[in-house]
Amino acid sequence: MKNIFKNTGYRLFTKQQPGSVKISFSYIPNPDGSVRWFWNSNSKKPLFLKFYNIATFKAKMFSLFVKLLFVLRLQKLAFKKETLHYIADGKPIFDIENDWAIFTGTVGPNNKCLLYSNGCFYKIADTVNAKKLIKKECTAISYAAKSSLYTVPSALLHNESILQLSDISENGNRKNVFGEIHAKALQGVKERYQGSCRISEWKYFQSLKEHFSAIRDERIPPNMIRKLNTILTHINENESIDLSFSHGDFTSWNCYIKDHTLAIYDWELASFERPKGFDFFHFIIQNGILIQKKSWKNIFKEIKEKNAIAFQYDDKELEKYLKFYLLTNLLSYLKIYSEQDKWHVQIHWLLQTWTEALNIFLAENNTERELLIMDIFDQLYHTPYGTLKFHNEAPENLKLNSDIDMIISSRNAKKMIAFLSANSLVQNITTVKKSFMYSVRIITKHHEILNLDLISQLKWKYLQMMDTNEVLENKFKNSFGIYKVSEKDTARFIHLFYHLNESEIPDSYKNFVSEHVDSKKTIIKVLKTKDCNKGFQFLKNVYHYLKDSFSEKGFIMTFSGVDGAGKSTVISEVSELIEKRYRRPVKVLRHRPSLLPILSVWTKGKEKAHQDTVNSLPRQGNNKSSVSSLFRFGYYYTDYILGQFIIYLKYVLRGKIVLYDRYYFDFIADAKRSNIKLPKAVTETGYHLLMKPKFNFFLYAAPEKILSRKRELSYRSIVDLTTEYSTLFSKLNKKDQNVKYLSIENNDLDTTLDTIMNTIITAK
Repeated sequence: MKNIFKNTGYRLFTKQQPGSVKISFSYIPNPDGSVRWFWNSNSKKPLFLKFYNIATFKAKMFSLFVKLLFVLRLQKLAFKKETLHYIADGKPIFDIENDWAIFTGTVGPNNKCLLYSNGCFYKIADTVNAKKLIKKECTAISYAAKSSLYTVPSALLHNESILQLSDISENGNRKNVFGEIHAKALQGVKERYQGSCRISEWKYFQSLKEHFSAIRDERIPPNMIRKLNTILTHINENESIDLSFSHGDFTSWNCYIKDHTLAIYDWELASFERPKGFDFFHFIIQNGILIQKKSWKNIFKEIKEKNAIAFQYDDKELEKYLKFYLLTNLLSYLKIYSEQDKWHVQIHWLLQTWTEALNIFLAENNTERELLIMDIFDQLYHTPYGTLKFHNEAPENLKLNSDIDMIISSRNAKKMIAFLSANSLVQNITTVKKSFMYSVRIITKHHEILNLDLISQLKWKYLQMMDTNEVLENKFKNSFGIYKVSEKDTARFIHLFYHLNESEIPDSYKNFVSEHVDSKKTIIKVLKTKDCNKGFQFLKNVYHYLKDSFSEKGFIMTFSGVDGAGKSTVISEVSELIEKRYRRPVKVLRHRPSLLPILSVWTKGKEKAHQDTVNSLPRQGNNKSSVSSLFRFGYYYTDYILGQFIIYLKYVLRGKIVLYDRYYFDFIADAKRSNIKLPKAVTETGYHLLMKPKFNFFLYAAPEKILSRKRELSYRSIVDLTTEYSTLFSKLNKKDQNVKYLSIENNDLDTTLDTIMNTIITAK
């Protein structure tokens, strides 16, 4: 504060000095307690609002409240005050006893204070960088002023530290939304200068790259650095780039709409070397991040919409110049931030959005799942967490069937879930809340799956195994910037987990566990004697365990088709994919719930009946009796009616995925298989009283292909049955849009599996 006033012609003192005059300043602090705005406590006008972006509803309410305080002369009671003493030194540029206000500016090497007094703004520079910038701004204003499409302030450089600017905000208003007035102004700015060159000859860009390669700031998220290096490596240096004159910080808070013309100030970052469209992208992105708190997904959508009124770039050109905007802006600010001792919270907002925006230009190098993993760890970079059993490679190299387990507080887990929900790579996110963790299943736009376990307590059923606070204290950071649970804590967790489950430790972990855990000292019974597993806490743990057991419901899937259509292979593969990639337990059932045994068990005995069933060919029964058929159908239908509740309670309600190899549809489309001869209307009616499986797949193939696999059915039978099933599934699909009935030609296994898994993961 003393330096600010020294440059304007005053010396400040905290104590009375000979010849000094007492004065009181009122001020509004930043969230960190530092002074943001301050003014003469005797001021009758809230001039500090000149620095405030009054564009949102919240901002307008604050402005009205402040003005009301000044009208009622309550400002001295409402704001903090500090008493100082001053001495005028030479000829000051403003009257300290009159109405004035000062904005202390944004912390950093380019910091300047902004004084408003006598109807003018004064930029007061204190650092070498800041002095260069105000001199540059004076020159830029002189150059930019020659346009009828926008207006600029008049400028007067008093000395190397003070730039006086006329007030062009009077009777104007700010708008946070990019509109035609902004587009017209940018056209005028662009027309001041346009040129092009090869990227290899683009000095500004090459200089930014050179400075970037020299940055060694561990505060910058490492995956952002790796993304930037990948993009820079793949740039064609012989490609031509269009450049134009730009404002450099074209934002809603640096513009006023006045008499249908845009008044633009703060020209200190103006340049002839930025890529065309720079100001357009900057307005929307900075405004979206800092003012509207938008996700990148919504910011990018706005860019594409506003392009129609600004430049009408085609998709390829828009993407190219967005890329070079992001690169030049990001590389420039990373250098500034690396020279800044303390980071304000807005820097983290900007970095988070910028790194996500870079994903657009990495589609050829990385999958969405890989990019999302990189984003997750950059988002967590300044958050306490520790991954459990995570690999030692680049984070995005995580195997497709592997998930991410991490120790993290419940509060930070919620923040991570909110981040994922807004991420542009995510199509769908499913969150299951348990007492000790959040299980998160993410489906990307291209239907890739990523599972996260965000663990706040290390539990096994109703026992707490380890203290997560202690585990986090022992974490370490690997060479990729990933925080991992210590080897000792990881080994102890593995040891406890497998022993509590009464199972063998996998061979891949045996040596690791034996190196770090003395099994003689780790007695499972000791866990039950700990305070966290005793008394009321024990009862609480049991209650949570029982509640957690029903935290996520499963669902039922059925597979139908003639013998030889490939059901068994598909079911086996789908079962493995669901367990390993979709991370859900699976139960495979054949045909029906099997609460009741097959009928022949009652006459032949269990072993003989099952042996005969295995050895017999399908559709060989010769039952023609309606009474016998009705009895057989009634018997098996009872099994479905009663058994469906058992299956629901035993499996579905406890989170399992039930796969039926054949289902009730056989009674409708192929009743002969069950030795039943009844009107189709009877069996169709019976289906209405059953719980409907969520997904139903009918697999079929050309008769020739089926006969090459199995010769159990005739060519004609295959054709007829395929027609029956297809017709039935088409009919059922039209009746109920909440249940999937899908017919799939099973010629290629990978294609079939992709269709089935995409159907599952994209369903609501």
